[in-house]
Amino acid sequence: MEDIRKENFFVRIGTKGIEFFVLVYEAAVLFVETILQLTNIYFYRRQIAEQFYSLAVTTLPVTSIIAVFIGLGSTVQGTYQTSALTPRYFTANVIFKSAILELTPIVLSLVLAGKIGGSLAAEVGSMRISEQIDALESLSLDPVGFLVMPRVLAGTIMLPVMTIYANIIAIFSSFFMSTAILHWISPGEYVSGMKMGFKVFEMYFGNVIKPAIFGIIIAFFGSFFGLRAKGGAKGVGVASTTAVVVSAVLIVILDYFLGELLL
Repeated sequence: MEDIRKENFFVRIGTKGIEFFVLVYEAAVLFVETILQLTNIYFYRRQIAEQFYSLAVTTLPVTSIIAVFIGLGSTVQGTYQTSALTPRYFTANVIFKSAILELTPIVLSLVLAGKIGGSLAAEVGSMRISEQIDALESLSLDPVGFLVMPRVLAGTIMLPVMTIYANIIAIFSSFFMSTAILHWISPGEYVSGMKMGFKVFEMYFGNVIKPAIFGIIIAFFGSFFGLRAKGGAKGVGVASTTAVVVSAVLIVILDYFLGELLL
């Protein structure tokens, strides 16, 4: 009996390992197909415009709220951790760079992974369950070009745009909190702190590079798991949950490696 249990254990491990590598292979194939569909941008221009509009409008309220409280929260924590021996403009510099490089990109991406990634997986999954994707193929429309490529392109471009918007609001709310409400630092000192050790690449890194990569992850895996949905409404729910979890885990992992490699 014990040998049978051991055998079943290793069989399950082997099965899960095979399923994982098959999943990775299918994701890689879909990603390559998505890249190749970029040559058909003009043909799918209407779908691309719809996804751009959808990502910008639907995420604007939640992005604004997140940005305001990132600025306020980082300011409260910064002032709390500051000692009498620490120059206040130095703390302002830490608040500024931590918001630009880390807090805003990753917090916004994690929240939008739940909002956008889950909704994309549910939308595409519902189309798969209801055989609408099969209908697209019968009309000689490539599902990858019609569904996946516009969403990935929109995520790649619009998440950096939303991150830039969020960073502006976060810095402004931090500035207002520090100078007008807490009277912890003068406006001139705060601006001097922002200028201290300023590097242009850090702006590109926090506002463009990281959000673009995170946007690809969110849109791609939302679409990928949506296309794999099966089993009715329960399958759509599983696809949506899996897309959110995988996107969030990859965002956290890549956040570390991008910082290690590029900073």
